[in-house]
Amino acid sequence: MMKIIELHIYGYGKLEDYVIGSVGQLQIFYGENEAGKSTIMSFIHSILFGFPAKQSAEIRYEPKNNPKYGGKIKAFFPDRGVAVIERVKGKAAGDVTVSLEDGTIGGEELLKDLLKRMDKTIFQAIYSFNVHGLQNIHAMKGEELGRYLFSAGTLGTDKLINTESFLTKEMEQRFKPSGKRPLLNEKLNELKEVQASLKIAEQQNEKYSELMSTKDGLAKKIAQLQNEIAMLEQKGIKLREYKRNEKLVIEAATIESKIIEHDPSFFPEDGLNRLEKLDEQLKVIQARLLRVKEKKEHLLNELDKSRPNSELLGMETEIEARIENLPLYDQLKQEKRLLESKLEEITEEISQLNDKLHADFNEENIHEINTSIFIKEQAENIQQTEQRLKDKKLELEADFEEEKKALAELEARAEGAKSELLDEGKRNQLVNEMDLLENKERIQSELNYVADQIEASKSREESEKNRRKKQQKKENNQLLLLGGIFLLVALWGLTNDTWLLAGIGLAGLLFLLAARYKPSDKMPVDDQILSKLLERERALKDALNSQPEGSAFTIRNLLARDEEARLRHRELLIKIEQQNDRFEKVVQQFEAWEADMAAVKRKKAELLKQFGLTETAGTIKVMDAYQLIDTQKQYFRERKRIKESLKKVTESLMEMENSLKMLAERFLHNSNFAPVEAANLLKRTLREAIDQKSRHHELTVKLEEIEEEHSSLQKEELVISQEKKGLLALARTEDEDEFRQKAKDAALVKNWRARLEDINYQLLASGLTDEDRDKIVKGISLEEQIEEIELKIEQSKRELTTQFDVIADVKHKMKVLEEGGIYSELLHKYKQLQHEFAEAAKDWAKFAVAKDLLSRTIDRYKDERLPRMLAKAENFLSILTDGSYVKIIPQLSGSGFLIERNDHMFFEANELSQATAEQVYVSIRLALAAGHFDRYPFPIIIDDSFVNFDHNRTARIIKLLREMSNNNQILIFTCHRHLLDYFTENEIIDLQEKSTNIV
Repeated sequence: MMKIIELHIYGYGKLEDYVIGSVGQLQIFYGENEAGKSTIMSFIHSILFGFPAKQSAEIRYEPKNNPKYGGKIKAFFPDRGVAVIERVKGKAAGDVTVSLEDGTIGGEELLKDLLKRMDKTIFQAIYSFNVHGLQNIHAMKGEELGRYLFSAGTLGTDKLINTESFLTKEMEQRFKPSGKRPLLNEKLNELKEVQASLKIAEQQNEKYSELMSTKDGLAKKIAQLQNEIAMLEQKGIKLREYKRNEKLVIEAATIESKIIEHDPSFFPEDGLNRLEKLDEQLKVIQARLLRVKEKKEHLLNELDKSRPNSELLGMETEIEARIENLPLYDQLKQEKRLLESKLEEITEEISQLNDKLHADFNEENIHEINTSIFIKEQAENIQQTEQRLKDKKLELEADFEEEKKALAELEARAEGAKSELLDEGKRNQLVNEMDLLENKERIQSELNYVADQIEASKSREESEKNRRKKQQKKENNQLLLLGGIFLLVALWGLTNDTWLLAGIGLAGLLFLLAARYKPSDKMPVDDQILSKLLERERALKDALNSQPEGSAFTIRNLLARDEEARLRHRELLIKIEQQNDRFEKVVQQFEAWEADMAAVKRKKAELLKQFGLTETAGTIKVMDAYQLIDTQKQYFRERKRIKESLKKVTESLMEMENSLKMLAERFLHNSNFAPVEAANLLKRTLREAIDQKSRHHELTVKLEEIEEEHSSLQKEELVISQEKKGLLALARTEDEDEFRQKAKDAALVKNWRARLEDINYQLLASGLTDEDRDKIVKGISLEEQIEEIELKIEQSKRELTTQFDVIADVKHKMKVLEEGGIYSELLHKYKQLQHEFAEAAKDWAKFAVAKDLLSRTIDRYKDERLPRMLAKAENFLSILTDGSYVKIIPQLSGSGFLIERNDHMFFEANELSQATAEQVYVSIRLALAAGHFDRYPFPIIIDDSFVNFDHNRTARIIKLLREMSNNNQILIFTCHRHLLDYFTENEIIDLQEKSTNIV
């Protein structure tokens, strides 16, 4: 893991030539306000990732009175050792120099490698957090809190929730499905209005539409001709390329036929050289075999000449022992008495150990028992495992009783809740009655509505009658006026004999009379509506009278209480199911324990069987049995040694008196020598035999070496011969001549294949397909095809010129029409609005796509990385809340969490107390840092994030941080003195006490 060892600030903020040495694994920086805590935190970020830009919102902390700006950090990196990172004023982010302990010196790139390409923003989001995150929790309400915690668990900050809100706001500012004021809504309405006006203008300008259609057709025709010309030109280029590569295609076909004719099907790689090397090795080995055979025959002759007196040499030890031990006769007698006494004691010990083991071990069967160190380790493991399983059984029995009791309590509560439920018949009856009563209320409501409508209709009818009276009076006045006019016209015509005017006047009078007395055969619409409303009123009153009596409020309360009871019953059933799972887990652990115990017993029985023991009424400890058997083996070995020693002493005593006489008679052929004389003569004769034996041994060793070399050479000869046969078999040849011929063919084919591969590469680069190559090989004329294509291109170009002339004429006519009317203005405005709408829609789409990508990223994070992070966070939360809260569960949709209490109750984030919500936040932030430790083992920097915790919660968070400091270095900055009580003196750096330049 990365560990900061020392800080040296040249000039940063108000700190100048400021050194902090020996930074520990868990270090707390204490100081009151303005002591420099924020400055030191910013210094660490700036040295590692660069100074903030001048236009950035972050403070740059440039010193006012010191030209030096920057400093250095000494840190340990697990894969590169100790590094010194120095950053001073220079370019925007500063000039950095990195020095490693192996002498390597680098700049920004080396620093990025050390930091594993970690970005400053991501580092601050994951490994550096402060009290502002907790202040955000204080300020949030409702669903925002859950979303904020989710964002903290994803990025370490509230950027996720802010980004999501920002994207939604930006989208709504541009478009709302039911809105009017957003920009896209306004553009869409304006576009619809202009489109309607444009359609009217198009209808008034049919000729323009015809010209537009003609222009579009000509444009399509021109585009089609241009495409045809481009395709023909491309095809011509391709055919010319084919023509250029025609010779290569023919050469390739020729080479392929040669390869098919001479291909040896298979020949080993570098086969000829391998065969020649094997022949050469075989000749060398055969020559060495001849030399070895000659040496062997010479050594056999030498061995026959130097055979020693084996009988005398066989008695060498005995003769020397007799000679050297002659003065020890009295000592041997004393030794015999001591050995007899020891033998009796050991025999008694062996008998007692056999009684303890309930066994009958003897010298024959005791040594068959394996008492190696591996058996001892097995015995220790079995005995320890047996004891551990006994302890575990007690724990499992306690867990079993606890879970069983909890299950029984839940089942009893479930039965009690079930007894409170209404039976299905009663519930269905109440539901039906409730439906009827609700229907009665609906009918009464509708009846009231119909009554209001009747009153309104009658009022409208009265108003209509008054209106019709006024209208009738007005029409009568108009008829009288018109009648008077027509009467005057008729009288004028009759008086002046103008019959046409008289006819018109009479006809007008008749028409007015017909109009005046024409009957109205239609019933007013309001009368029809009123009659329907009266009929509906009677029907509703009849339906209302047929409804049952009863209190809907009472029935609704009964059903609500039953629904609450059913909900409690379902919750209890879910808890019972969960408790059953826990109970089953305990049972499964019991089963696993029984399997482990059976396995241990089986191993114990097998080991005891190896020891030659069986289980008795009394429990046998395997390790004790092993130690007793090991001791018994030592006793038996000691007894055997004593017996052998006693036997040797006894034999020596029995033989010492006549041994020299017997040896002199056997090897000197005279038994009358004095002991001293016989001993000297035997000693000289034995020395001569030993010298002859040494010579014979040397010759025997040499003969064995020669025979071993001979055998090795024979094996090498056989291996090389087999390898040679295998090589011939790989080439599928019978002899070397056929093999060499195949080697020549393979070399030719290899050269041809290389040439063919080169040709194929050139043809592939030219774009020739296998079909084109087949056509060339078959002799199809490329010149004719090229001429035909050039002719088609010329014809298409002439036709294209004609079409350009026609479309130019059409465009001219359209321009004349556009200049003479409003259509062009509307069309221009419509196109402009279309463009503006498209641009605005693109702007909206950017935010929509960003929001969709953000949602997908959140979903992917929830499926892949979130479960691992939450597992750590749940562990941390359980520690911080002393087991009160045990689970953090993501919401099924959107962002946010559910928190599970130890009684299996679930809470949304906004339902938690403020302190608990802060603990959830801290757990998630620490889990986020711990989850990235494998890839990025960086220090965790915390700035006053626990000031709102009481002393119990503070003690638990400090304990958790101590455990985490085994992996990550943890740096805590605080201005609260009471936190210092939780740390040792070495873990505290008091910024207030700094009176010199070194802390």
